[in-house]
Amino acid sequence: MTPDSATASNQSPQLPLQIGLQDETTFDNFLAREALAPLLDSMSRPHCEPLQFLHGAAGEGKSHLLQALCHATDGAVYLPLAVLLESPPSDLFQDLESSSLLALDDLDVIAGRREWEEALFHLINRARAAQCPLWMAARRPANDLGLQLADLSSRLAGGVTWALSAADDSDKQAILQFRARRKGLVLSESVAHYVCSRESRALADLMETLDRLDRASLQLQRPLTVPLIREVMAW
Repeated sequence: MTPDSATASNQSPQLPLQIGLQDETTFDNFLAREALAPLLDSMSRPHCEPLQFLHGAAGEGKSHLLQALCHATDGAVYLPLAVLLESPPSDLFQDLESSSLLALDDLDVIAGRREWEEALFHLINRARAAQCPLWMAARRPANDLGLQLADLSSRLAGGVTWALSAADDSDKQAILQFRARRKGLVLSESVAHYVCSRESRALADLMETLDRLDRASLQLQRPLTVPLIREVMAW
């Protein structure tokens, strides 16, 4: 997953910006590492807790998982706050508690913005009263976001927290091969290892490279081999 931020609504209330969920961000397109099994189990029952909070480094799958949850839930709303800061928060959050599920991404960006923090605090209260489950994600734990509003910190601390551990090199290679298979590509273990050894270790960069190689393979009608990858990537 990339730090992909697209405003989205799955049959949701009208929002200031409607871009849509990314097609590939589904649970079927997410390689579930063993360490994530409890989180994915909870996501299969998204209404079991009123507030759940994911945190982890960029590129570890937070945005993908939130969007996948919205793909799987009719009437869900996904809001990537990083691209919505120009919108008045009181307008953006208006009546969202009537949705079947809310997923707020990039929570880091509102830290220190009093108007946003207060608007989120009130949204959490309204969502709880309306029994609308609220899922949120940030790069850091809630108690390390630098929030100014103590009541908001308390609300976040009262929810269920999930830490997404960083994928190691073997995980990243497995994810690369998994996503290649989902695209209908044959990416051998040795070729996948070659790509991972040359490209940035960030999963977002690996996925962008895979997309580039996919296009080149289709255009040139050649399988993904080390010589082709060297040619395309100029490695």
